[in-house]
Amino acid sequence: MNLDYHIRAVIFDFDGTLAILNIDFGLMRERVVQWMQTFGIGGERVKERYLLELIDEVHRLLDEEKSPSEADRFYNRAHQILREIEFSAAAEGRMIPGAQETLVSIRQSGTKVGIVTRNCEEAVRRVFPDIDLFCDAFISRDSIKRVKPHPDHLAAVLKVLQVQAEETVMVGDHVLDILAGKGVGMRTIGVLTGYIKREDFEKAGADIILNNVLELRQMLEVRS
Repeated sequence: MNLDYHIRAVIFDFDGTLAILNIDFGLMRERVVQWMQTFGIGGERVKERYLLELIDEVHRLLDEEKSPSEADRFYNRAHQILREIEFSAAAEGRMIPGAQETLVSIRQSGTKVGIVTRNCEEAVRRVFPDIDLFCDAFISRDSIKRVKPHPDHLAAVLKVLQVQAEETVMVGDHVLDILAGKGVGMRTIGVLTGYIKREDFEKAGADIILNNVLELRQMLEVRS
């Protein structure tokens, strides 16, 4: 696949795609699980692999088995744990070289730019305080109930940008980004700036695999 078809928008993941935050996800999970266990919920009770979805599942269990107030108490503190660790990591975070220039180049070509992330907005803005000047839509987990790979996250950014999925490319460093994009009918690009290997992107069905977002900028310049 190449980019010869008409593109009206490019949607980017943030952490690992445009920036490096070095979040300690192991510590994050450990602390959330410890908090979960104080409510009598052990790891054998939950099935979700990803942390945000695990928190939602425990919230549901506590709402059904204890009380809405206990469920909310767990949920609020669990998200506070996530924000604390993310915000601390963001203090040492940095933009990937060429990322901002790529966003500028895409917008100058007349193509819209969206950024979607499972991170909290506070941490993202600590790394990229002027993010709003570089994109047409930014939707963190604070602005959406169900985050990617759930289709609601990308559907929300499509609505803001006023484009159709088939006119849009999803770019990310994780298999979740590929699954999210494919789930709503977008073309997808995997970038090898995170922990995901080329064969993992291939297995997930990524249309293009690049070393970094700078290569995307070069592709678009060639196309134009």
